[in-house]
Amino acid sequence: MRRLLLAVTLSLSAAPAFAALPDFDIICGGGPACQAAFREVSKDITSSLGYKSLSPAEATGVIGFGVGAYGSYTPTQDSQAWENLTGTKVTGIAVSGITVHKGLPFGFDVGASYSVIPSTSARLWGAELRYAVLTGGVGSPALAIRGAYSATTGIDHIKVSTSSIDASISKGFAILTPYVGAGWVRGTVDPDSSTLLDKETINRAKVFAGMRISFVIFELTPEYERIGDNNNYNLRMGFSF
Repeated sequence: MRRLLLAVTLSLSAAPAFAALPDFDIICGGGPACQAAFREVSKDITSSLGYKSLSPAEATGVIGFGVGAYGSYTPTQDSQAWENLTGTKVTGIAVSGITVHKGLPFGFDVGASYSVIPSTSARLWGAELRYAVLTGGVGSPALAIRGAYSATTGIDHIKVSTSSIDASISKGFAILTPYVGAGWVRGTVDPDSSTLLDKETINRAKVFAGMRISFVIFELTPEYERIGDNNNYNLRMGFSF
């Protein structure tokens, strides 16, 4: 799994050069301009740290189980806001981690993830619950609804959490299973009192599209996701049984 995670991370390293999340030392000292910069930064954080499922709508099945490694890259929308807030001109945020999925009875699936932001002490935990409204078949697509939650530890001076709900549809064709979906993401970026900043709550629509490519038990899943004005480029490699 470590080699798989490294492979995903290296694949995404082909993206434009970026600075990872800084240790979040606020340098602008509060006030309206500082709060405005913090809000813009919070939009980038919500998009990049929202839960990444990278999976089609079809149910895994009661005995189904999947494990994989993923990477995500999010270009920032306002690098100047990052520089005004922290002194670091961040142009993108990369996240890499591991995911697990387990099928349950009655069309339900559960999933969890553990992620890191390279070159920082930040850690991200997440979980999802998905229900296949339509299980799909040879001549029909699968349709699912999903709720997810993620939260950070280890980022100096702020706590981040996101919750999301979405619906997706997918249809398998031989080794390919394309899927599309849409939903809503709510992010809370809560600074401690030393920053002299107020908590920001970000609400954004999201759309996503991906392709599951299966080779027996090995899977490769590239995905594009847009949350608000932010683009996320995601890639998962894994195994399903």
